[in-house]
Amino acid sequence: MKIIGKRFHHSSFGHLKNSYARNKTILLLCLICIYGLSNAQTAKQTIQGKVYDKITNQPLSGANIVLMDSDPILGTITNFEGEFFLDNVAVGRQNIQISSIGYKSYQVYEILVSTGKQITLNIGLEENIAELGEVLITYKPAKNKAINTMATVSSRQFTVEETQRYAGGLDDPARLVTSFAGVASPALNSNGISIRGNSPSGLLWRIEGVEVPSPNHFANLLISGAGLFTALSSQVMGNSDFFTGAFPAEYGNATSGVFDIKLRNGNASQRETSFEAGVLGVNFATEGPFKKGNEASYLFNYRYSTMALISPILPDDAGILKYQDLSFKVKLPTKKSGAFSIWGIGAYDGIDTDPLDREEWESISDKENSRTSIYMFASGINHQTSLWSNASLNSAIALSGNGLEHKEMRLDDNSNLQPKSSASNNDYRLTLQSSISQYLGEKHINRTGFYINHLGYNLNVKQTDFTGSVPENSIIENGQSELYQFYSQSKLKLSNKLTLNAGFHTLYFNLIKEFSIEPRVALSFQLNKKHAIAFAYGLHSKMESLPIYFIKDEGNSVNKDLDLMKSNHFVLSFNSMLSENLKLSIEPYYQSLNNVPVAPNSYITTLNTQENLFFNTPLVSTGTGRNIGIDFTLERYLNKGYYYMFTTSVFDSKYTGNDDIERNTRFNKNFVLNAIVGKEWQMRKEKNNLLSTNLRLNYLGGNRVETIDVENSLINKDIIYGETNGNLSFANQHPSTPIVSFTVSYRKNKPKYSSVWTLQVLNATRTQEFQTDIYNLNTNTVEQSYSRIMIPNLSYKIEF
Repeated sequence: MKIIGKRFHHSSFGHLKNSYARNKTILLLCLICIYGLSNAQTAKQTIQGKVYDKITNQPLSGANIVLMDSDPILGTITNFEGEFFLDNVAVGRQNIQISSIGYKSYQVYEILVSTGKQITLNIGLEENIAELGEVLITYKPAKNKAINTMATVSSRQFTVEETQRYAGGLDDPARLVTSFAGVASPALNSNGISIRGNSPSGLLWRIEGVEVPSPNHFANLLISGAGLFTALSSQVMGNSDFFTGAFPAEYGNATSGVFDIKLRNGNASQRETSFEAGVLGVNFATEGPFKKGNEASYLFNYRYSTMALISPILPDDAGILKYQDLSFKVKLPTKKSGAFSIWGIGAYDGIDTDPLDREEWESISDKENSRTSIYMFASGINHQTSLWSNASLNSAIALSGNGLEHKEMRLDDNSNLQPKSSASNNDYRLTLQSSISQYLGEKHINRTGFYINHLGYNLNVKQTDFTGSVPENSIIENGQSELYQFYSQSKLKLSNKLTLNAGFHTLYFNLIKEFSIEPRVALSFQLNKKHAIAFAYGLHSKMESLPIYFIKDEGNSVNKDLDLMKSNHFVLSFNSMLSENLKLSIEPYYQSLNNVPVAPNSYITTLNTQENLFFNTPLVSTGTGRNIGIDFTLERYLNKGYYYMFTTSVFDSKYTGNDDIERNTRFNKNFVLNAIVGKEWQMRKEKNNLLSTNLRLNYLGGNRVETIDVENSLINKDIIYGETNGNLSFANQHPSTPIVSFTVSYRKNKPKYSSVWTLQVLNATRTQEFQTDIYNLNTNTVEQSYSRIMIPNLSYKIEF
């Protein structure tokens, strides 16, 4: 069969010119036929990219790029810079195989090719080495294998396209991963990520390899470590990794999981633009080369709240959520000094609430007047270069931070506003980091690096428990500190079937003068071509949120003696490829927690914190905890327009306080079930358009019940939590919640552009979910408030 190479052109129609001179009628008929055939042909697009050694970053010339299942075979090879262009690729779902002598072949499956946007792939290949005389057996990796070569268990790669396709995702990577085994959302109005019973605050967020604050709108406002929805547009994200336990040694300052997000490069060959308008927001993105023929490129995205745009026509007391965000990446390759990139993300949010009229008062929150603004940012310069033939250096310098300004007043019985609370919290992080990845032998890969973080903070929190009294400082601090981290990890190919990952991570937090050394080890064994088992252990630690350390009690910062909380992760993994597109994964795990911050004389702990803005409890590091469970995943990868995924997680999450009483954690839902099924159809005769549907059922154990001190609540006419009469907090649960969501989209591919109509609905059946406890001012009783929130998002996007 013939391989169609790079920039292949069809032959001309010169013979028709002579026919024209002989017979005008025949020519006219031919032109009509040609015009009709051209209109009926499937639209085409270009796939471009770069292939390189995954460890040294050296470009791989002569690598073969083949469009799988094409007839005749459509393919090309990379040039001396490792670059390739594959033209004349039909729109729709396509599979690409990349191979090079001495390297493991790599497949990219079900790429969605459209006319409005070229596809850019950056593929790192791993060496495939066997000892002399050894028979080399090639094992086909799972399609969602993590990008990080050091990952062994509890990890998977996800694509941006999945955030758009999976029901309930709402183009939000944080909501997407709640489809995965072991992950639960604390509430429908939150994109928090509770992994294996842990608090969302235990998660590490990284962008372009740099630790950043939670990149979510309204972050930490309702639940610590969570927000309402992502501040990262799907227009700028690339394929990324998500870890749920026993993660590699390069990840530190996290106890539950890791979200390692990559930003894609802008198109370096042509300019492209997209515009999207929907219920949740209006989005504009543009990308392209700075100069044609130059590899330098830019990518920019801006988004603004739709509700903020139409707020002038809405009621004054509507409580509008106003938000905006921007993100960008600039790629600046050089000929001799490696590649530089400049990236950034920023978000700004605001919400104002006004008190209701007196006759509408039901709970004390109806009397409140508040003004809140929140921001976050992260920006950095990354540098990547090859040191020598077997090593590469990756470095970055970045500045990130977040802040909040909040002022709240409350109407007294005479309808006069009285000060209730205020907060002005601002912190930043200056980061310098670098790592070396290298081959230390034919079967030994090592990655060693460091992070230096300079932390700055300016914290001022005031609050009062009684209407009419003067708010007092619970936190007031302005200063700086440092966080140092160093790690080294090796991947050793002990045999063709046995692989060892071993390393360590160290962390020193200067504020509390504590050092932690954390071993990490993982062993994987390939039983045969379809089945593999693995075991991993890791010790992980994390500093608390900075305001926790500066809580005042009689003028003293009482929590500066806290130790780093530590979590030992043990994971056993079994993976089986039941067929080419069907994978079964089973992971039992156990986590042992030490140095858990707990209150000296109550059930309070940072493991259960919902919002820490006004958290003011003195703590000691004497608590312990444990999480035990098992995750099941049965996933059929998208193939021939059909896919599904079923996940089941059964777990138990408990902690023991300073009083030696074992309790459930707030996030101990006990079980999470997910069922996702989707189907795609190529529409019209020429198959240029795509109709996609996706349905998701998410069934979760109910939220845990925090006990209420009813007597004090009646006295204060407000909810006061506390354990009385031997009732333990979190012993009981609210009813389990079945959440049904769906997504329907229709993509049209025209010669010069493509467009997409999408309808996404979260909680389509309006399932009732517990929201909060309230004191009813009219009946003088303690009640529970439930919500039936349904989040619809109808949007239209055009790409050209």
